[in-house]
Amino acid sequence: MKTILVLAALVAVLYAKTYKMETRSSGSLRARLIAANLYQKFLEEQHLLRAQVLASGSQPFIDYADDFYLGNVTVGTPPQTTTLVLDTGSSNLWVIDAACTSAACNGEPNSGYTKHKFDTTKSSTFKKETRTFSIQYGSGSCNGYLGTDTVGFAGMEFFLPK
Repeated sequence: MKTILVLAALVAVLYAKTYKMETRSSGSLRARLIAANLYQKFLEEQHLLRAQVLASGSQPFIDYADDFYLGNVTVGTPPQTTTLVLDTGSSNLWVIDAACTSAACNGEPNSGYTKHKFDTTKSSTFKKETRTFSIQYGSGSCNGYLGTDTVGFAGMEFFLPK
């Protein structure tokens, strides 16, 4: 039994491979706005927006305009490249649907960064499920529908099962 365990560990080590994924910092939107002398205007716009959203009875997904890390991932067949926030605090991978019209789906107008969206109609391997999801994060929430498709990153490609 010991021999089999040692042999299995040896095989695992011999066939192990390191995958590297290029990541990049988003840079702090807050720092960029302060440098451009636009931070006060940004805060005023955010205050008005939050007041409007809260008056509607919903809770917004809040962007604190801080630095975060991004990585390119491909989704679908043929692959559509999307840039995702690399979240180590969650086991979920979610992308923004091209049909989303919410302001949160587009990104902060003053950031110079537009969020990439995934067009399910252009993927031959996408399968939409009937189930929906809702995730509560410390900084807000997200909801939508579940689906499966091919995902690639760091030179690897996977089909995400149910």
